[in-house]
Amino acid sequence: MRLEFYKKREDQLAFGIVPAFRRYELYYARFHEMRRALEPLQKSLGRPLRILDVGSGIGDAHRFTADLCPGAEWVGIEIDPLRARKCRDLGYAQVVEDVDLERDPLPFPEGRFDVVIASHVLEHLENAKEALADWHRVLAPGGVLLLGVPMHLGFIAALARLRYRLFGRRPRRHCQFFSLRTLRRFLSGYLVRDLWGFRILSARRQLPLEDFEWFYRASLWLGRRFPGLTQEVNVVLEKAPRD
Repeated sequence: MRLEFYKKREDQLAFGIVPAFRRYELYYARFHEMRRALEPLQKSLGRPLRILDVGSGIGDAHRFTADLCPGAEWVGIEIDPLRARKCRDLGYAQVVEDVDLERDPLPFPEGRFDVVIASHVLEHLENAKEALADWHRVLAPGGVLLLGVPMHLGFIAALARLRYRLFGRRPRRHCQFFSLRTLRRFLSGYLVRDLWGFRILSARRQLPLEDFEWFYRASLWLGRRFPGLTQEVNVVLEKAPRD
């Protein structure tokens, strides 16, 4: 039975793009939902985008949005050499492997990119404020910064922060714990164009709910209205255009 389950994962594509357990797998909505921010920017600029993918992994952001951005220049930040190789195979023009996001500024000039993507990176950084400011620095005026951030209820986030202060960070685990209120406060110095969640209930392995488009649309509807109850949100920050 277990083997049959994992075989299903190989046979099915989430949103018709990547192998997954479910057809509308909410785990991959974090990348699929980036399309709503990239498409209007691509139309307004009318030229290939310059995109920086921070913590690019195996290039899922590229897989889900490349068709919207023909000719785009993709640059990745990824310290894992195997993942970096996969990004190059996908067509990333450059993948920087020697940047420590907790210590090093990005090796790019101010205003270098039209889009900066950082999906589920911020929560791993002790210097989250400084890192976000640096990502914003390399963003061109009028560009967008796309963040994916895990969400917690207020009291759970407070308990997680207490645990972190008492015991420190476990390897590869989180050191930032956001509720909707603390995330809004964290982003108060930036121009937030949009914020929405999409994963209030997710049971991709146990239940077939994410095989149905109606459940995906219902999740988006609820996530729009109650983002603080979701397990993660996407945020679109915009850098003010020059006068």
